[in-house]
Amino acid sequence: MTDLDLVVDAHCHIEPGSTSVEELLSAMDNLGIRKAVICPADRYIAVLNREGNEYILKAVHEHPNRFIGFATVNPWFGRQAVKELKRFHDMGLRGLKINSFLQGFLLNDELVHPLVETCEKLRMPIYFHTGTPISAMPFQLADLARKFPNVSFIMGHMGYSDFWYDAVPAAKRSENIYLETSHMWVDLIRESVKKVGADRVLFGSDFPKSELSLELEKVKRYLDVSDEERGMILGRNLLKLIDEH
Repeated sequence: MTDLDLVVDAHCHIEPGSTSVEELLSAMDNLGIRKAVICPADRYIAVLNREGNEYILKAVHEHPNRFIGFATVNPWFGRQAVKELKRFHDMGLRGLKINSFLQGFLLNDELVHPLVETCEKLRMPIYFHTGTPISAMPFQLADLARKFPNVSFIMGHMGYSDFWYDAVPAAKRSENIYLETSHMWVDLIRESVKKVGADRVLFGSDFPKSELSLELEKVKRYLDVSDEERGMILGRNLLKLIDEH
């Protein structure tokens, strides 16, 4: 098996009553995707954090060789949010998902600092949704990342759709920012590899909000990079972020 066969989707959603574990596994099997990062969606990000995290944790425990779980907590819950994050980390979730648009704060607001500090101590990467004004923009993430240089920040969707042009300049300002490819077109992913480096680009699909096969084809077939770089983007970079080999 080559590095090109080690495909890890860096961003997928499942939720009760909507997208099921079985739907995601079927899509992954059809496309030869070995593992996927899963996290809660929508109301489970905004309010029902514990219910969403428990659903993710159950899926990870049932399919430990296929899923990598990211928790979500709303920073408005303060100390309780920190406690919840630690709790789910101890039970096996590997990263944190933040959507400042859904959760109602500016991405670089000090409100989120206690969670970032906790992730630094726990060595957890943080995935931030970006692209939605005024609360989830790439340069806000760059500002936050510069304050916490020892934390790995994933720029979700590379600023799609409103702020894609800020993705690469923002990532160049902070070496601890990684660019996730969902919804983004091939030319900008290629520019990211050239200007930021293949070691800081992560294949992600945002399943089910985007078509998984389309997102994979962009990187696997149409992205003009070396096989070494493609293997990094398709899976090795994400596994390195969570210290899994």
